[in-house]
Amino acid sequence: MTSKSYGYGVTSEHFAIRQSAGLTDMSGIKKIWVKGKAAQEVIDFTITRDCSKIYPGSAAYAALLDENGYLVDDVIVFHLTPQECERYNASWLICFGAGLGVDYFARSLPGKQVEARSDDNTACLMLQGPDAEKLLTNEVLASPPALTPARLKRFEHGLFSIQNSEVMIARTSYSGEDGFEIFAGREDAKKIWNIFATLGALPVGFDAIDIARIEAGLLFFGKDMTGVETPTELGLDFIVDFSKRNFRGKTGLQKKSQKPRFKTVGLALDGFAPLSGKASVWMSGVFAGSVSSHATSAWLGKTVAIAHIKSDLATNGREINVFDEGFFATEGCTGFVCSRKFYTNV
Repeated sequence: MTSKSYGYGVTSEHFAIRQSAGLTDMSGIKKIWVKGKAAQEVIDFTITRDCSKIYPGSAAYAALLDENGYLVDDVIVFHLTPQECERYNASWLICFGAGLGVDYFARSLPGKQVEARSDDNTACLMLQGPDAEKLLTNEVLASPPALTPARLKRFEHGLFSIQNSEVMIARTSYSGEDGFEIFAGREDAKKIWNIFATLGALPVGFDAIDIARIEAGLLFFGKDMTGVETPTELGLDFIVDFSKRNFRGKTGLQKKSQKPRFKTVGLALDGFAPLSGKASVWMSGVFAGSVSSHATSAWLGKTVAIAHIKSDLATNGREINVFDEGFFATEGCTGFVCSRKFYTNV
């Protein structure tokens, strides 16, 4: 489970991601290895992406929907290379978010020629920031030698060795910065953690990660996504392949996409005052929506937020007032609607 902070201070940990390299233990994510004659068929029905476009050695960010078209989890789906298949005795790896994805995936398995194996023994370390590639490249022995982490494109992965520990490395991150995820056995992961911490990567906890992902406009299940929103309302239609013949929730989503109830937007707030809890968004005295995530960003020098705003009011540049729950009598914060991607370096 990711620590909230490693004691270096949230600002220092956050700035490590932006200025050098941050190291985070993401081992708490739910991981399922999948193989079998019908593996691709089952995964294809379960997720919103077209699996035929996820080639071996690549991965894709996708969603799982319920039968009504509401997003119940987000996932990263890895199509394994032949070498990875042999190493992990699987052809696919699915890393789930904090929603109900594992349960919905399990519903697709009965009667299918598929083996799915949950894995709590493989650790996942995330190394991200401007210095991540250099730190990783200097410590990695590639197999074959021509393959190095630097040669991986975004959402590609491969097998490598870090001081005699076999690992799978994926060029994926969660901060708006370049980065990598390192999948290793638990004992190897402890050794690898110490290696990169010694080389200068700062341990980074969830509080700092949360600021970085909000700055990058990345959504988190449990805050921005709660199981009652559609990908359209969340601004995630880019991870839905409507050209696929079928996937769970497709019909429901197609109907709901015609009339989204709200849009997910960014809010740039004046000043540096943090929000303390649930907050509402108002325009000219009219309720417009609710804040789902917010962060006081020392990097950007302002408070930023992600919000669900009524579709007809979600126009960039519109002035807003934001009030913390229970504080409507106060002046609140002023600001404006904008893109939720406040910062990105990838």
